[in-house]
Amino acid sequence: MNACVGACLAWVLLSATISSASSTDQDLEGNVGFMAQHWSHRQRRGGGDDRSNIKQRKCPNLGINYGLVANDLPPPKEVARLLEATRVSSIKIYSPNADVLRAFSNTDMSVVVGVPDESIPVLASSTDAAMLWITANIIPFFPATRIVSLVVGNEVLSKTSSDVSNHLVQAMENLYHALLFSNIQNVSVSTTHSMAVLETSYPPSASRFHPQIVPTMKRILSFLSSTSSSFMSNSYPYFAYKQNPELISLDYALFRPNPGFSDPNTNLHYSNLFDAQIDSIYSAIKALGYDNIPVVVAESGWPSHGDADEAGASLNNAEEYNRNLITHIASNAGTPASPNRPIRTYIFALFNENLKPGPTSERNFGLFQPDESEVYDVGLQISRPAAPPPTMDAVNLTNPRSPDSSSGSATWCIAKPSSSIELLEQILQFACQEGGADCMPIQPDGYGNCVYPSQ
Repeated sequence: MNACVGACLAWVLLSATISSASSTDQDLEGNVGFMAQHWSHRQRRGGGDDRSNIKQRKCPNLGINYGLVANDLPPPKEVARLLEATRVSSIKIYSPNADVLRAFSNTDMSVVVGVPDESIPVLASSTDAAMLWITANIIPFFPATRIVSLVVGNEVLSKTSSDVSNHLVQAMENLYHALLFSNIQNVSVSTTHSMAVLETSYPPSASRFHPQIVPTMKRILSFLSSTSSSFMSNSYPYFAYKQNPELISLDYALFRPNPGFSDPNTNLHYSNLFDAQIDSIYSAIKALGYDNIPVVVAESGWPSHGDADEAGASLNNAEEYNRNLITHIASNAGTPASPNRPIRTYIFALFNENLKPGPTSERNFGLFQPDESEVYDVGLQISRPAAPPPTMDAVNLTNPRSPDSSSGSATWCIAKPSSSIELLEQILQFACQEGGADCMPIQPDGYGNCVYPSQ
């Protein structure tokens, strides 16, 4: 493998980056030392005569999490048409799925792209690795697909793996600089946190981060502040209620009318648990010296079904929570501590995902069934989904043609001579695994002869 790594890096990058999402050729010269051009075609926009009316009725701060841990979901193009006819204005995906990114090209939907936890150590190792990741997963789709943010890892600081958490900030910084180097503007970089990062959350004004994560959190907040990025939180009143059904009122968790409570330090009145959770985060951030960082809710939802010991998991509660949450988001009322400050929120989740592990509730957070019917109606749909666009020639993603110098439409990349074999092997392994590249040409039993470069 060593003799072939440098020569074959181009082929791996080629198979990872062929796409129909970009209409502009770009030249890139990174620390890995490559120049690339990519070709593409643009999909025709769907939609009927009421497209402008639909756009006006979108909720600009309402997003949804589009998970793929299932074997029965509709094709991404159908999902894009479904969501274009709803009030949802943004999707968040948990990894850079090429089919999804292509499906949402030339739509009005913005896209937040997740970076899996397992990719973090490699991305933190060098700007070369981050540049390769951006080249393979963002450049082929941007700007036709309106990618607005990268979310590096999911609840990393609440997990036990120090190997990932210790590399988190460096990975974020490397990806940010790779975006700048690629002349990709207005794409922020952040990471998501669970409510477990808080040592205390009651009352909201007294909330603080756990002392052991404060050093890392300070670095994260410094990065977010300097790059005008948002703090992203997974905020679930459901889990708080499930853990303490005797202490937390269901009415308070579901936005129902209830007495609420007043924060003794600020005299601010809270009528729902969602607002209290958000203001707890704001207080913890402010305690570390930052008051200019907006909070985005990366996940919030309620399961429609659960096991016998999962208090509150029911279809009626899920419908009521999500309907009231959407109304709250659309009002732009903000929270008691931050009134009139919109709370961009991504509902969890778009579909019920039948392959998710864990209790029954984990497979029942979706607003839609795999057949695109609603699990329950929360007032999302504003029109019928657009008719499918005209059929287009398929793009072969797994067996790309060889570069043709005469056409000027191929991707070609050359490893920098000074790059170490160890680094190239690390990047190659990343591309073939997390990057989703077709690496058959460099396998001894593959269909290519790159593994035997002298033949």
